[in-house]
Amino acid sequence: MENHIFLLMLLFLVQHYSVPISASSSNETNQQALLAFKDLVISPSHFLANNWTKNTSFCSWFGVTCSSKRQRVVALALPDMQLQGTISSSLANLSFLSMLNLENNSFHGGIPFGLGHLPRFRVIDVRNNQLQGSIPTSLFQHRRVQVISLAFNKLGGEIWKGPWFVPELRVLNLRNNSLTGIIPPSVGNATKLMNFSFGGNRISGNLPKEIGNLSQIATLSLYDNQLIGSIPVPLFNISSLLLATLAFNSLSGSLLLDEGNIVSNLEFLSVSNNQISGCIPSNICQPRELQVLSISVNDITGEIPRNIGCLSKLEDFLIGDNPTKGTIPASLAIFPLCNMFPVKEITWRSLPTTTGLHLPNLEQLILGGNQLEGEIPLFIANASKLEILEIASNYFTGTIPNKSGNLRELQYLFLHHNQLTNEPRDHELQFFNSLVDCRMLGYLEVGHNPLNGILPNSIGNLLSKT
Repeated sequence: MENHIFLLMLLFLVQHYSVPISASSSNETNQQALLAFKDLVISPSHFLANNWTKNTSFCSWFGVTCSSKRQRVVALALPDMQLQGTISSSLANLSFLSMLNLENNSFHGGIPFGLGHLPRFRVIDVRNNQLQGSIPTSLFQHRRVQVISLAFNKLGGEIWKGPWFVPELRVLNLRNNSLTGIIPPSVGNATKLMNFSFGGNRISGNLPKEIGNLSQIATLSLYDNQLIGSIPVPLFNISSLLLATLAFNSLSGSLLLDEGNIVSNLEFLSVSNNQISGCIPSNICQPRELQVLSISVNDITGEIPRNIGCLSKLEDFLIGDNPTKGTIPASLAIFPLCNMFPVKEITWRSLPTTTGLHLPNLEQLILGGNQLEGEIPLFIANASKLEILEIASNYFTGTIPNKSGNLRELQYLFLHHNQLTNEPRDHELQFFNSLVDCRMLGYLEVGHNPLNGILPNSIGNLLSKT
């Protein structure tokens, strides 16, 4: 009888005290994990050493967030703290950890592999450090992870080429590391991905067609890698895609679009410095939200479509270093927000001469080193926000417009190495009088033109402003 009473009392005690004992043990594990992390970190003025002490609850320590019910660490956020050291593997003992943010510090060493096995892990942001080694493969097989942001480190090794299983992943930012390998077809499983940034690595191989499955993607940044093959056509039928930069690779094939109808809200597209060939497609007008189109340094042939003015929101159009030909379409000059038009080494023959054109927001017009002929169009004087006018080394004739003084924001004016003249009846070079009103002008070159006249007295006022 006494034995039965003893067993009942023992059972009661175990049931009554098991939860507090378990909680106490877990709290001690959390505290020890944080203290082990602190021991490997150097902070300015020993901030962590003075703040993270056993005299206070670890839930009150700077950068630590605990759950309200169980007093477990759920987040560790120490960004922009000038911290140095390595990331302790003890953080993998924080079983409730869902967010780790150590961005903009000076951590070196590797990313603890155990982090990818934490069941509640959602966010890892360790951008802008000096981390080395490979990326834990478990991060690419975590069913709950939402943000993997490891950009601007020294990470290397191959990207996990096995099956990706990250159904909740929204952000994958691995820019500016030294990663190798390929983008596996299983990337198409990450259907909630919104930001996919691999730029500035050494990723090779083809762009998988499965990338077209990323129906929520908004940013695709794969510049400066070693990608080959053609650009998957489905990419331009993703209505959520706003920015795609594929510059500085070895991509080939025709330019960007299929011949059919597309559904695209692209605002920024850069495929410069590749091996893209063929003509600018006839359906270039379909991405009507396009603000920046950069296709320079490729093998694009033919003429610019005369209806390219249909891209009414275009701000930057970069097409230099392509074997295109023909004339510059007059429709280019009706862009309401055209900021930049750098064109180099192209066999175009003339600029639009229509006098009624207006370019109120044009900031840069760079056409040097071509074979352009004719006179400088008068509509350039309407470009009141123009900062750079560079049309040197062409075959321009006629006079330098006397209304250049309207260009109040002009900083660079390069007209040298042309066939520009002045009015025979003028003994002075009158255009200098107008340039006095260009108060921002800092650089002026008009040499190697058959100008014949004397410098006006106003040249002194011009020099005092430059």
